[in-house]
Formats: sequence, structure tokens, C-alpha cells
Amino acid sequence: MRTSAAPPATPLVRLPRLGQELGIDLWAKRDDLFPAPGGGNKARRIGPIADEAAQHGGNALVATGGLQSNHARAVALEAARRGWPCTLVLHGDPARLAQPTGNLLLDSLAGAQVRIVAPSEIASAIGAALQELRDQGHTPWEAPVGYCLAGSMAYVEAASELADQCRQVGWWPDAVVITCATGGTQAGLVAGFQRLGVQTRVIGISIARPNPRGATIVQAAYEELCAALAMPCQPQAVEVCDEWIGDGYERPTEATFTAIRTAAMLEGLILDPTYTGKAFGGFMEMAKRGDFAATPSVLFWHTGGLLNLLASGCAGGRSPLP
Repeated sequence: MRTSAAPPATPLVRLPRLGQELGIDLWAKRDDLFPAPGGGNKARRIGPIADEAAQHGGNALVATGGLQSNHARAVALEAARRGWPCTLVLHGDPARLAQPTGNLLLDSLAGAQVRIVAPSEIASAIGAALQELRDQGHTPWEAPVGYCLAGSMAYVEAASELADQCRQVGWWPDAVVITCATGGTQAGLVAGFQRLGVQTRVIGISIARPNPRGATIVQAAYEELCAALAMPCQPQAVEVCDEWIGDGYERPTEATFTAIRTAAMLEGLILDPTYTGKAFGGFMEMAKRGDFAATPSVLFWHTGGLLNLLASGCAGGRSPLP
């Protein structure tokens, strides 16, 4: 049985042309280059989740998500790495299985059993998948699509990774900006910086959930992490901006497409229309209206999304090209 070794640090890079465009000293933490196919924050968190499963006797994984779920892809590849069976219960257009693209293609290549159901049938289909694996003699583990303690602890550790890199280059961010979806990544960073005793704002830009729900979910995750780390919870530690949700999840805005084009042309930085592009679009507007004038050293934590971008065109979605 293989378990996860500490991953190598993902790059910390300066983005001088984008920074000049936005009037700030801008750097990026490139978790999109996390060393697993597709990279991203879901790849960083799945190792500890699978380790937890193994510690409880688990030897099979079940997960859910949309057809282009980064989480499902990370689960499928981690299961393949360990030699475990994997079942993915996904929601979306079943016709996409005939010619899979992006994350869905990697799911299939990794040998995952992919089942596509209606959103209302996800819970029962997951239950059936777990029982099926038990009947086959396995001990299955459901890898949570949203926050879980093991996954967020990966980002507590990632805060230490960033701090080490910042010490090496002699720079520290006044603010860290990150995509906020289910909130576990942001909560891990907030708790991680607090554990280190360092000061920086961690600003989550929501791509789906409006406040107060968006901030409440991150706050609850942060409080559980504090309890696990035996730390006091700090008041107003969680900051979630919900101004750039637009029409909701997987619905990019004009600001999203502007961000994708600008980042690619100025820095060769690839963002996606569901997650990082939408968050970076909001971040660009924040910078241009002067939100960082008093605290101009800013880090964008890139959580991945290349496969989402590539699949969006194949699936008939809007192109980010002008």
C-alpha cells in the first residue's frame, strides 16, 4: 500500500506585466502545476484524503461531481495510483461519455467506473456504488467533494510551504486572493497562516455561493480546523467576496473572459471559465478600483483549471476568444 509523501513545492512566481496592468506587486502560487495530471487544489488535497481512507482500512474510492469535476479526476487518478477500484457518480449530459474530453477523459483513462445520473439521484447512486464495492470484497471510502478535515489540512501545510518560499525570495503578500467554491482550500490557508503567526488577508472570491452562505461555509470549516489544531478562532478571519458570481456556477461573465485573455496574453497564465477565470476577473476589478492601494503586495493562489478550459470549447460552451 502506497501513501502520500510530502509533495514538492509548487512554484511561486512574480507576474510583473499583470502587476503593472493592475498597479500592484503581483505574484502567483502555481498550484495549477501541482505534480499530478491536471494539477490544481483537488490534486493537492486528495493524497491526504486517500491516506485517511487507508488508515481506516479503505481500499476503494467513490466520488461525485459534474462531468468536468476536478475533484472526480483527482480521485480517479489517485485510486489508479494506489491500485484501488474507483466509481464516479457524475451529473451532466450522458452523451458526453461517447467522446469524453478534459477531466472526463482522464477519469476513463484511469479506469474509473463512471455513472451519470440526474442530480436528484446522486445520493442513492453513491449508496449503491458503495454497496456494490462492499459486495465485491472491498472497503470503499467516499471522498467528499466539498470540505473535509483531511483535505483542508493539506492547505494548512501549503501555507507553510508558501511561507518558506517567501522567506527565500524576501517577499510577503499583504493579501492572498483565491477562488472560493466549497471553501475548504481558503479555510485551510486562513488556519495555516494563523498557525504560523503571520499576517495576511485571505480573500476568497466566490464563483457560486452568495453571502451569507458562502462566508458561513468557510467560517465553519475554519472553526473545525482551529479545533483540530488546538487554536483559538480569530474574529472576522474569513473574507469572502460575492460580487462576481454572475448567473451562478459554471456561468462565466464578461469579466471572466477578459481575465482569461489578459492573463494568457500578458503572462502565459492559463485560467478557466468556471473557477480561476471568474475569480481572477473579480480580483482584477478589485485592483482597478483601488482595493489594494494601501496593501499592494498581492498573491493569487492559482488552483488549476486547464482541463476545464479545454473542455468548455469541446462541450459547445462559449469561447473566451474575442
